Amino acid sequence: MSTSRIGDRILMSSQGDRWIATIASTIPSWQRQSLEIWFGAWMGLGAMLAYGVYTYPGSERTFYLICMGFWAFFALKAFRAVRWRRSGIEVIQLSSKGLEMRLDFGKKQGTASVHSLDVVEPAAVPEPNPRSFMESMEQQFWVVGGDRIQLQIGGKTHVFGKQLPLRDAEQLAKAFNQRLAKLQKQGA
Repeated sequence: MSTSRIGDRILMSSQGDRWIATIASTIPSWQRQSLEIWFGAWMGLGAMLAYGVYTYPGSERTFYLICMGFWAFFALKAFRAVRWRRSGIEVIQLSSKGLEMRLDFGKKQGTASVHSLDVVEPAAVPEPNPRSFMESMEQQFWVVGGDRIQLQIGGKTHVFGKQLPLRDAEQLAKAFNQRLAKLQKQGA
């Protein structure tokens, strides 16, 4: 079994025809702590809104219920971000059996997306657009997203490499493409 690293977050290992890349979701501790403090403050705001729903009658209660709806949407987004930053790992596995991609949380494996090698095209890393507001937002630590690497699988685009630096994403895509070509050649 051989292992290698790309940057701080990517670990690649191979054994026989099986190649696995794991991408950790780690961020500096000050960012993780500030995200968790913000989430705690958001929960406090939710408690205040719930108190308003419980206490006030009529149209004021309706106002607080509407606010609770918006609050709940962002509370779910914040919970997902905190959970991802604490223990999230992207797993990409190539073998003669096919391509498997999943998101794991700690010791709990996520649902795998499995694809046959004959429908998988080489990975690409599109150049980032520094003028795109949404693209720059997806690279922030409080967001789960910002996938850098794109795959065409059976005509659909699949992505992985959440918030990787461009250089690391290019190196991972190159290693992925080399292993994919080798496995597709063996299968032909």
